[in-house]
Amino acid sequence: MYRNIRDNILREKNIVINDVSVVYNGSAAIENVFLDIDFSDFIAVVGPNGAGKSTIAKVILGLVNPLKGYVSVFGYNPLKEGDFIRRIIGYVPQYISISQNIPISILETVLMGVLAVRKPPRFPSRKDIKRALNALKIVDMDSYKDKSVHELSGGERQRVLIARALAREPRYLILDEPFAGVDVKSQREIIDFLYNYHKENDVGLFIIVHDLAPLINYIDKILLINRKVIAYGCPVDVLTKENIKTAYGIEVPILERGNICYPLLGDMHKPSSRRGVYK
Repeated sequence: MYRNIRDNILREKNIVINDVSVVYNGSAAIENVFLDIDFSDFIAVVGPNGAGKSTIAKVILGLVNPLKGYVSVFGYNPLKEGDFIRRIIGYVPQYISISQNIPISILETVLMGVLAVRKPPRFPSRKDIKRALNALKIVDMDSYKDKSVHELSGGERQRVLIARALAREPRYLILDEPFAGVDVKSQREIIDFLYNYHKENDVGLFIIVHDLAPLINYIDKILLINRKVIAYGCPVDVLTKENIKTAYGIEVPILERGNICYPLLGDMHKPSSRRGVYK
């Protein structure tokens, strides 16, 4: 029932990026990008630093205006209908700053994800609180609801930020470097509950990462990009030595086990100065 209700708001069941280029301060962030993304796929996005990975996410959300090309997100124009798009797409950006001077509980942090898309005055209803608590339960943080967000570890904080996105009951979920600063155990736990949510609710995932290893057994497709799309498809087809060299400019060792490829990228994330605003 839940999935069918949400499907009724979609005009189409894919995200189309057609010949899109984005320029920041005279420099190309992405060039001539073509993508057709099924709304239910689990996609990992990889490429070197400055390759335009975050820009692709912001194009989908309508947070940047392309120099050329057009974008259709489930049949909607994100530049004209961005508020609606950001209601049905959950987004966890690279950086969410919460001032240490503001006393805020975990439950209040998650409720911000629901209330931010509404017009003032913003007061949570019982339904809102129920949705927030359910989101915390999905990420196994419901017992921490009254704790201060500033007391959390890196992995716990990331879970709360994901719950913040899930509280909107999104039709699609975009996460930008969700494992940065997160220990290996927490990475696996985050992947497990995201994968379960993806499967149980038929919600597509678009996850930007610098290390594919934690995700390789879960994903449907990989987008390999360096300003232009180098390859897009199943891992075996995308992760070839030729494609990796084209994207990173060097030859990278690839371990193969059955039909699974493990590129030894070692591409550590560096903070970007291109920070978008998301509500």
